[in-house]
Amino acid sequence: MKIAFLLPSLRNLGPIIVVKDIVDRLSCKTGVSIDIFYFDDSNDDILKFNANCIKMDFFKKYDFEEYDVLHSHGIRPDLYTRLHNIKCFLISTQHNIIFEEFRISNSYMKSKLIEKIWFFGLRNKDIIVAIGNTAEKYYKDSLSVKNIINIPNGRDLNIKECVNDDDVLLIKEMKEKYICIGTCTRVIKRKGHEQIIKALPSLTNYCFILVGDGDYLMYLKKLAEDLGVSKRCLFLGYRSNAMAYLEYFDIFSQTSYAESISIALLEAASANKAIVCTDIPVNRDVFNDKEVAYFQPNNIKNLISAITNLSEKSDEFSKNAYEKYLFNYTQEIMADNYYNLYKSVFYEN
Repeated sequence: MKIAFLLPSLRNLGPIIVVKDIVDRLSCKTGVSIDIFYFDDSNDDILKFNANCIKMDFFKKYDFEEYDVLHSHGIRPDLYTRLHNIKCFLISTQHNIIFEEFRISNSYMKSKLIEKIWFFGLRNKDIIVAIGNTAEKYYKDSLSVKNIINIPNGRDLNIKECVNDDDVLLIKEMKEKYICIGTCTRVIKRKGHEQIIKALPSLTNYCFILVGDGDYLMYLKKLAEDLGVSKRCLFLGYRSNAMAYLEYFDIFSQTSYAESISIALLEAASANKAIVCTDIPVNRDVFNDKEVAYFQPNNIKNLISAITNLSEKSDEFSKNAYEKYLFNYTQEIMADNYYNLYKSVFYEN
């Protein structure tokens, strides 16, 4: 069985991490051959795949007929297979709810246009994989097709590098004085980090540690200064081993306004962390309110209450979330679901 994955790049980003986790598992299977195709080189941290990686040109048509499955991830890979009329069994995994994601930072009309263009790229796919029940309903309602299935993300706690000594010292200085709320994500508006900073003036016993970089970082730093909480905020920037920082967090914050099933959320659950979480449908697809502490987006009073309640019952919440994770959201479970999908395609065709 020959499988090709088509990606925008090999950068260390959520959707690419998901593909790497699938490939790592499938490469151990007998009779499975995998190639990775991608468009963009990057000077940023890239992921190393246990497969042959081939750079390609978006405007050049490649022959994929030797493959049993071509699995695309992202708007450009989806458009590529449509515009070039690629002859292969085509699967696309949608790592977002398109309109919701783009509406956070764009106008209604621009978001609808992006959604329409992306839907055009999906209409030739033999199978579309949605991530979670909410996403599955969105794509079924929007595309009016039946070839949509639901395979939730899965993630394992896989720490290969320790936190560097300088960061450890900074974090320990914070933890000597405060309860630590932390998160490891890209720093963009959609991730909602400002909600934690806005809550800090009322949470005088807490600090906030953000591991990640992005175009919203300067705004967050200024917000912390304006609110007088900058001394209780630690902005560490991008770290390739972000998962290693989880052990230093007392509470993990997942404050996104829009998501698919967040791999950062699953990483936190796998690390047995107490989690505070925006009450949006995609998060409810994963955990209930006995497993994470929910708050209404942009309701800072509600967020403060959720964090306070979580601190009092952190062991109970973390235990429940970890048990749910083990039975539903490991890397092995996700990869096996994809493997079974590929096998069904192979034997039917």
